[in-house]
Amino acid sequence: MIKWSNMRIGFKYGIALTATIILFVFASSFVITSLFQIGDAVSTIEVTADRSITLTHMASLFRAKELLVADYMSLERKSILDEYEKIQSDFKELQEQIDPKMDTEELKFTYDLISRNNEQMDNTFKNVIIPNMQQNNMDEVSGGHIKISSLRNPTAQLFEKLREIVDGQRKESITDAYQKIENSIRTLIISIVLAAVLGSIIVFLISRGISKNLNRLVDITYRVSKGDLTVDRNHYHGKDEIGQLTSAIYDMVHNLQNMMQEITKAALEVDSESSELRKIADEVKEGSYQIASTMQQMSAGAEDQAHASSEIAHSIFTLAELISQANINKEVLETSSKDILTVVQKGNIQMETSINNMNQINIIIKDSVTKVTQLDENSQKVSTLVQVIDTIAEQTNLLALNAAIEAARAGESGRGFAVVAEEIRKLAEQVGKSSKEITAIVEGIQSESKFMMESLEKGYQEIEMGTHQIRTTGEAFQTIDHEVITMIEKIKDVSESLSQISQNSDKISVAGEQVAAISEENSAGIEQTVASVQQQSSSMEVIAQNTHSLSMAADKLNNVVNQFKL
Repeated sequence: MIKWSNMRIGFKYGIALTATIILFVFASSFVITSLFQIGDAVSTIEVTADRSITLTHMASLFRAKELLVADYMSLERKSILDEYEKIQSDFKELQEQIDPKMDTEELKFTYDLISRNNEQMDNTFKNVIIPNMQQNNMDEVSGGHIKISSLRNPTAQLFEKLREIVDGQRKESITDAYQKIENSIRTLIISIVLAAVLGSIIVFLISRGISKNLNRLVDITYRVSKGDLTVDRNHYHGKDEIGQLTSAIYDMVHNLQNMMQEITKAALEVDSESSELRKIADEVKEGSYQIASTMQQMSAGAEDQAHASSEIAHSIFTLAELISQANINKEVLETSSKDILTVVQKGNIQMETSINNMNQINIIIKDSVTKVTQLDENSQKVSTLVQVIDTIAEQTNLLALNAAIEAARAGESGRGFAVVAEEIRKLAEQVGKSSKEITAIVEGIQSESKFMMESLEKGYQEIEMGTHQIRTTGEAFQTIDHEVITMIEKIKDVSESLSQISQNSDKISVAGEQVAAISEENSAGIEQTVASVQQQSSSMEVIAQNTHSLSMAADKLNNVVNQFKL
C-alpha cells in the first residue's frame, strides 16, 4: 500500500476532489431517484385527471341518450336513431379507454354498475321502445321510458361517486408529489453543504502539510544563499514533489561542500604548479629556436614534392578524359543495341502472330474443303431424289391417262372423275417440269462446288507452303533475337569494365590531386610551423609572466572559499 507521504501533490488534491465528486454523485443519484418518483406521481395525476374528464363525458353522453329516447317517443325519426347509435359508439370508446384505469375494487364495482345501467338502457330502447313505437303500442313505450328514467338518478350518483374517488386519488398524488419535491430540495441542499465542508477540510489538511514542509525548504535555501553550508539533513522521507525537492536541495548542498573543498585543493596545486610551469617555459623557448631552423630545410623539400605531384595529377586528368569519352560511346552503343533488340522482339512477336493466323486460316480452308465436299455429296443425293420425283410424275401421268379413259367409258356419270384426272395430269406435268429445273440447278451447284473445291485445295497447298516459310522466318527471328541478346550482354560487360576503369581513374586523379595538395599543404604547414615556433617562443615569455598572475589569483580564490562555512 502506498504511504500518504509518497503520493504526489496532484494525486492528493485529486483524492479530495474525488471525495467531493462522490458525495455530489450520491446526492445527485438520490435526487434523480426522487425526480423519477415525482414523474410517476405526475403521471398518476395525469391519469386521474384523464379519468375524471372521461367520466364527466360519459355522464353527459348517458344523459344525452336519455334525452334522445324522449325525442324519439315524440318525433319517431330515423335521424334520432342514428344519433343514438353515434352516442352509443362514443360511449363504448370511452368505456374501452377507462376500463383498464379502474385499478381498485371500489372503482371496478361502481364502474360495473354504470356499465350494467347503460346496457339496460340500450336494451330497453332497442328491444322495447323502438318495436312498440313502430306498432303504436304506447303502453309498452311508456313502461320502457319509465324504466329508463328510473336509471338516470342512480347512474348520475354512481358517476358522481366515481369522480369523487378519482379526485381523492388525484389530491393524494399531488400531495405526495409536493412532499417528494420538498425532500429532493432538502437532500440537495444538505449534500451540497456536506460536500463543500468535507472537501474544504480535506484540502485544508493537505495544504497545511505541504506549506509546513515548503517553509523548511525556504529556510534551508536562505542559509545556503548566505554561505552557510552546515545545514542538517531533514528527516522527511516522502517521495512526493516536496520529498524530491528536499532531496535535490540536500544533494546540492553536499555537492557545494565537495566543490569548495576541491577548489581549495586546486588553488593550492595551481600555486605550486605555476612555478614549475615557469621553468618549463624557459626550456621550451630554447628548443623552439632549434625547431625553427630544421623546419626551414623541410620547407624547401616540400616545395619540390608539390611541383612533381602537380605534373602527375595533370597526366592522370588527361587519361580520365579519354576514358570518359569511351564511356560515352559505349552508352550510345548500348542504347542502339537495346533499340535493335526491341525491334527484333517486336518482329518476333508479329511473326508468331502471323504463324498463328496462318494456322487459323489453314484450319478454316480445311473446314471449307470438307463442307464443299459435303455439299457435293448432298447435291448428288438431291439428283437421286429428283429422279425419283420424275418416276413418280410419269406414273402419275399414266394413272391420270387411265383415269380419263375410264371416265370416257363411264359417260355422263364419269365426267367429274374426268376433271379430276385432268387436274392430276396437269399436276404431274408441273412436277416433271419442276424436277427438270431442280436437276439443272443441282447440276450447276455440283459444277460450282467442284470448281470451288479445286480452288480451295490449291489455296490450301499455297497456305501450307506460306505457313512453312513463315515458320522458317520465325526461327530466323528467334536466332537473331538470341544473338542480339548475347551482343547486349557483351556490351554490358564492356560497359561495366569501362565504368570500373573510369571510377579507378577518377580515384587515381583524386589521389594525385590530394598528394599535390598535401605537398602544398605540407610546405605551407612547415612555413606556418616555423612562424608558430617563433610565436611560441614569444608566447613562452608571456606564459612566464602569466604564471605569476596565476599564483596571485590562486591566493584570491582561497580567500573567497574561506568565506563559506564547511
